[in-house]
Amino acid sequence: MESRIKYSPVRYYQRFKAVERALVLVDRGPESLPYHILDISAGGLSFRYLGQKLKRSEVKKISLYHDYNLVVEDIPIKTVSDYRLHDNVVPVRRGSILFKELSAEKLRKLETFIQSFTEAPLPVA
Repeated sequence: MESRIKYSPVRYYQRFKAVERALVLVDRGPESLPYHILDISAGGLSFRYLGQKLKRSEVKKISLYHDYNLVVEDIPIKTVSDYRLHDNVVPVRRGSILFKELSAEKLRKLETFIQSFTEAPLPVA
């Protein structure tokens, strides 16, 4: 018997593993720090960081860097998740964000960032 429920992948966009030195700057005013991007897609990204959980209300925009070079500035975002990865003395956390609607220029710059600063695609799961 054929199932009536169609399978659809959890993610709409293909994710790509970011290269080393691909960074996201979470705009929190004077407390802003760059974090390492784990993976990225046209729809969002995940990053790792040390310390206490970021407050969702403080995270509204991000900027993307490679090394010290700004590639895409002031991307509006929505926080999806934030959880602790390891049970170490220093807490390592994983944050995931969704990009809100982007202008044509920011979308073009984001696509350039993904093409230039990622490795192989991650498996769809």
